[in-house]
Amino acid sequence: MPLKASAEVPAPEGFAPVELFDPFEAHVGPFFERVEEDGTRIASFRVDARHVREDGTAHEGMMLTFADAFMGGAAWRGVEDRPCVTLSLQASLLGDARLGDIVTCRAKMDHKTRAIVFVSATFSVGETMVMTGTSLFKILGER
Repeated sequence: MPLKASAEVPAPEGFAPVELFDPFEAHVGPFFERVEEDGTRIASFRVDARHVREDGTAHEGMMLTFADAFMGGAAWRGVEDRPCVTLSLQASLLGDARLGDIVTCRAKMDHKTRAIVFVSATFSVGETMVMTGTSLFKILGER
């Protein structure tokens, strides 16, 4: 059963709320998503007071939580909705997202084996890239 996000945040234009099932993601959410005409999924969140450091920029932990959620979604869809767990997540922080900014994520499955899914993603505020990431996901039950 979907969980209610801990804060009321309006969806960015063109985005719809994502159903959240993980309690931690519900605590820092809501998250939003839209699907482009070519099937590309774009996820987003609005940086609010729960997500920032003392200087008003998005905390790295929030950025990595967002990354794991949507890179995991790309892995899950890439293996026909089979459950996967994160094995590793690497990120390069290229810039800052600030209080009020909308961070978007474009994640894609790059490769899969019988047991492992390889995913990459870019994260932007407007046209400015603020983070890149790569991740490995284990397909549960596969060796």
